[in-house]
Amino acid sequence: MNTSTIASRGTRPTILLTLAAMSALPMHGCSSSSPRTDGARISEINPAIAYSQRRRTEALKHYNAASKLHADGKPDKALGEYRQALELDDKLYGAWNNMGQLLMDQGNFADAVSAYKIASGLEPTDPRPEYNIGLVYQKVGWAQDSFEHFQNALDRDPNYIPALRGIIRSAEMLGKGDAQILEYIRNAQLRETDEQWRSYFSSQYYRVEAYITNQKSN
Repeated sequence: MNTSTIASRGTRPTILLTLAAMSALPMHGCSSSSPRTDGARISEINPAIAYSQRRRTEALKHYNAASKLHADGKPDKALGEYRQALELDDKLYGAWNNMGQLLMDQGNFADAVSAYKIASGLEPTDPRPEYNIGLVYQKVGWAQDSFEHFQNALDRDPNYIPALRGIIRSAEMLGKGDAQILEYIRNAQLRETDEQWRSYFSSQYYRVEAYITNQKSN
């Protein structure tokens, strides 16, 4: 059973809304005594803010181009566009997460994990980056590390089914079982719609129950 074969939020490009252009900002508490009109442009008020907004707008153009290339199956060109976007604005969560996916698909696991970790820090409530890190570690056979990151994802969203699949698989790889894992399996069984996964969860439920019983008897 390979968690990477199931489509999920963690395996699709993250989509960002295009930033609306800001033509004017109202000023409150300005230290200058000179009056300003309501139509004053940002560049007239604060050139640094205007510069930042121009860079972000340009970054989003590269991001949107990368997303299209990503969806069209052109990973190398998409990576180039994501990198240009991040050179202009390194706070674009979607660019880091999507770049991590492309790097993982190319087998560049080290850089993929680095990208996902940055994405995780930028969006501390989104389970997807932590799930993706867990998936990378599972691919290379690091069961304990993958278990911990799937757990991080479930701390953010206890009902995120890709992370439930992942953590149950990692628990099997580790040969471990406890009450918490049983709870993960129960939650997954209630939410899973794929029959193949439902059958897998049933077998894992019996495995964990038997493991717990054996532990108690020793």
